[in-house]
Amino acid sequence: MIIMPTALLLKKEEPIDLPGLIRGVRESAKGYGAIVTFTGVVRGRTHEGGEVSYLEYEVFEEAARRSMEQITEDLSAIRGVLGVAICHRYGRFCPGEEVLYVVIATERSSVAFEALKLAVSRTKHEVPIWKKEVTPQGGCWVETG
Repeated sequence: MIIMPTALLLKKEEPIDLPGLIRGVRESAKGYGAIVTFTGVVRGRTHEGGEVSYLEYEVFEEAARRSMEQITEDLSAIRGVLGVAICHRYGRFCPGEEVLYVVIATERSSVAFEALKLAVSRTKHEVPIWKKEVTPQGGCWVETG
């Protein structure tokens, strides 16, 4: 059995093996009936509708890792959730690039979708990762979410 970390922070230069992340959750979860994944992608528009040149994600690594681990532990305590992995990347990303991955294995699909929604929301609002939107007119830090 492959034991995968349940919370990963990766610099942009570090490759993510999404199939491996999914495989790790599958192999650690027994009796699952559903596996759902989420991939967060940089949009080409700002929160106000302007054009995005790129996003810059900064992170307080130690606190972010602890926060993500707590989220995965909390989700794993939900009845029917059998496996969870969250990976957030940081650095400079252009529109279309992937920055957030969530993989959840559950007994039933209804639990999977609820847990996925909670995982994405908590990751965006609780993990100390800051996002700067840069446009042709300049940049500004924005709330994640």
